[in-house]
Amino acid sequence: MMDLRDFRFLEAVAETGSVTRAAGRLGCVQSNVTTRLRKLEDRLGQKLVERIDGRMVPTAAGALALDYGARIVRLSEEAEKRLRSAAEAFPPLRLGTMETTAAVRLPPLLKAARAKLPDLRLSITTGTSGELVAALGRGDIDLAFVAEEAAAARFASVPLFEEELVEVLPMGGVAEAAAVVFRAGCCYRARFSETFGDLPLLELGTLDGIMGCVAAGLGRTLLPAAAVERWRRAGEVETRSLPAGRGLVRTLALFRPASPSRRSIDALIGLAGA
Repeated sequence: MMDLRDFRFLEAVAETGSVTRAAGRLGCVQSNVTTRLRKLEDRLGQKLVERIDGRMVPTAAGALALDYGARIVRLSEEAEKRLRSAAEAFPPLRLGTMETTAAVRLPPLLKAARAKLPDLRLSITTGTSGELVAALGRGDIDLAFVAEEAAAARFASVPLFEEELVEVLPMGGVAEAAAVVFRAGCCYRARFSETFGDLPLLELGTLDGIMGCVAAGLGRTLLPAAAVERWRRAGEVETRSLPAGRGLVRTLALFRPASPSRRSIDALIGLAGA
């Protein structure tokens, strides 16, 4: 693989027209310049410089190499500048969140982050609580918004939101005897089984998909009241409260205490709790 230093040596020779002067500019002995150029030419299989009228000048291949080199150096300098700038402000943050939290709680949080943390670079993925905890453990994400039941002792946790779970049915309350749920690893799915027993499962990956199936009478589900409110107001579904003590669930922020993105994590959690 070509080294940035290879381009620096080639550039010095091309600009000074001399191996000796290039060595002086680079602060090394002449033999180092000659050896590095020779190795680069051997690697590329082409002559990069030639002597014309006593001056070392780039060949056509050398000019092409210099052009690529200049672009690579600029990209390298740009990357270093951006990374240093990010370290001085907020490190990039990879957030994983439940689908229901993304639908209801995330938009106002993102709006506040844009206004108060404009330098924060945030990427977002969604999944079940189980999937998000696994991703956090693998280091694929830095911060996870999950149901309290998914909390793991190896992660730090901060309570964020308290949700009221409700049974969701099609208008009229008549539905097929099926549970319309997210994939395995969803804590709301587990709470459904605990409350209503085991029913045939209809698994979907999105909130819209689940609500569409419930509205069509294909089954019922258990979700936060805030997440299904727009469908209830539109008259597509109806909701029923759960028995006392079974309807409340908290959403937690989980993260690794020593995460390199800790400054960004703390800032975003602070906005969520504001």
